[in-house]
Amino acid sequence: MKSKVNTQKVKAFFKKYMYYMIMGVCILAIGAMITVAAVVGTKDNDPAPNPGDVGQDVVTPPDDDVVTPPADDETPVDTEPDPIIFAMPVTNGTVLKDYTMDTLVWSTTLKQYQVHNGIDFTGEEGATVNAVYDGVVLTVSYDALNGNVVTIDHGDGLVTSYSSLAEPTVTAGQIVKQGNALGTISTSATSEMSDGAHVHFSVTLNGAVVSPYDYFAEGDK
Repeated sequence: MKSKVNTQKVKAFFKKYMYYMIMGVCILAIGAMITVAAVVGTKDNDPAPNPGDVGQDVVTPPDDDVVTPPADDETPVDTEPDPIIFAMPVTNGTVLKDYTMDTLVWSTTLKQYQVHNGIDFTGEEGATVNAVYDGVVLTVSYDALNGNVVTIDHGDGLVTSYSSLAEPTVTAGQIVKQGNALGTISTSATSEMSDGAHVHFSVTLNGAVVSPYDYFAEGDK
C-alpha cells in the first residue's frame, strides 16, 4: 500500500515540474552550443605564424642577382703560351756548318777538331741577317775571334747570338721584331774566316747552349 502511494507522489512531482525540467535541459544545450562556437571562432581567428618564430620554416624568395656557376662541362680557357718559332736568320740562306756539341768537327781556319755550338748560315754576297724572334738587343760587341756580335734577349732566359756580322745596324737596348735587320754576313770572325762570309747563329737558354733546331719550324730543320 505504501509503495503505491510513493509511485503516485513521483508521478505527481514529474507532472508538476516537467515543464521546468525540459526548459533547464534546453538551456544547458543552448549554452553548450554557444561554448563550442566560441572555441571554434577563436581558433579561426588565430594570427598567421611569424616566419621568424622558432620552429617555423622560413622560405627565402629567389634572388635574381645570384650568379649561377658555370657547368662542369664548359670548355676551359687555354692559358698555355704560344710556342716560340724562329724565322731563318738569313733569307734563302744555306747551312754552311751545322750545330754539333756531341761530335768534333774540323776547323779549316784553326786547323783543329772542335765542337760547333751554333749553325753557320751563308747566302748571297751582302745578305741581310735578321732577328729570328721578337726581343730586346742585349749587347752589340766585337772581338777578334767572333767578329761583330749581336745578342738578343727574348725573355724567359732565351738568348740568341749572331756572330761574324759586318757593321751591326742595331744598338743595345733596342726593341726588335722578328725579321728586323741586324747587319749583313761577313768574315769578321777570324776564328772562321776560311769559311767565307756567313753568320754564326747560336742559342742559349738560362746560360746553357741549346740546339737552334729546338726552335725552328719542322720544315726548316
